[in-house]
Amino acid sequence: MNPLFALALRCAAACALALPLLAGAAAPPKDAPRGAVLYHNYCSVCHGDKGDGRSRATGSLSTPPRDFTSEASRAELSRERIVLAITHGRPGTAMVGWKTQLSEADIGVLADHVLATYVNRQAGSPSPAATAGISGTRAHGGREADTASTPVQVDMTAGLPNGLKGDFKRGGAFYLANCATCHGARGDGAGPRAYFINPKPRNFVEPASRSRFNRVALYAAVSEGRLGSEMPAWKQVATPQQMADVTEYVFRSFILATPAAQAAAK
Repeated sequence: MNPLFALALRCAAACALALPLLAGAAAPPKDAPRGAVLYHNYCSVCHGDKGDGRSRATGSLSTPPRDFTSEASRAELSRERIVLAITHGRPGTAMVGWKTQLSEADIGVLADHVLATYVNRQAGSPSPAATAGISGTRAHGGREADTASTPVQVDMTAGLPNGLKGDFKRGGAFYLANCATCHGARGDGAGPRAYFINPKPRNFVEPASRSRFNRVALYAAVSEGRLGSEMPAWKQVATPQQMADVTEYVFRSFILATPAAQAAAK
């Protein structure tokens, strides 16, 4: 090959690679794969695997989840606004704040993923197909999500949302009537129906659960259910007070209970 022609080809290739940067196109987020995992673990249950707000949970939500791919989202959503929504939730919607379960770093990674992949639809970001192996059962902090985020100290003193106060005694009655058949009377996930259920009911007394589930997280799980499992969204049939009551019972009986107290209950 003519040396001058070969040099011209190399120059053309270099220019083609540099063109997106010269045009202002940003590189994909550095932690894009981690952002995709976090999105599927915590967000896809409502916002859908494609970020378009179309999921199996959409029909049961009074306020439709945001479609991140819409032109309205592209015009309205900044990284700062997404971070705030992930951190504190959105009042009047099913969007809860994740600050008690995700570290500040993970929230930033998740916001970058939503902005790049769905809002700006940036080339080079992981597509939904790239994370096809992540099951919907991981959504809303499912079992596999226990190790997905950076370890963070959860605030176990946080109260229930919306100023609710749970009644321990009423919550115990509700739990035994509606939850113990799956989660077990001792909260160990070994209820009489557990053998027939896949994925298995959550074991509230295992270390992973006791390190993550404060009242806020428990209430969100009771209210919204768990996609791909037999855990229903109790907000469809129970009142906020009933959900607060059972949350208080689970929190005090299983999450906070000392090993000695748990052993005594067996």
